[in-house]
Amino acid sequence: MITYAQALRRASKSGWNEDERISKAVITWADKDWEYETEVENEDMTDSEFEAWVEENAEEFAREAAAEENTAFEELVGIRYEYETIDDDARFWDGYAACAELEWECR
Repeated sequence: MITYAQALRRASKSGWNEDERISKAVITWADKDWEYETEVENEDMTDSEFEAWVEENAEEFAREAAAEENTAFEELVGIRYEYETIDDDARFWDGYAACAELEWECR
């Protein structure tokens, strides 16, 4: 359930039931001459799970990409995350129905 303050903030936005999630991670790594980027897609993990998984495995992903590029992995430069907007009306209505049912039962 959301708080009254969250509801007011959302109501003032045009896409009030929109949410964001991490869609992919872009891992930047370098060999001795160049920087490269490797993308890792998020497949149904929460943002925190995905971030932890990527940070734990980033060097391994970079080493695999270096092998595919026929070059030597030197260093991990950074990780950035790309987000996608989710406008989930079904999730909103499910939450609304659950709140309305709870309110009805509490009367």
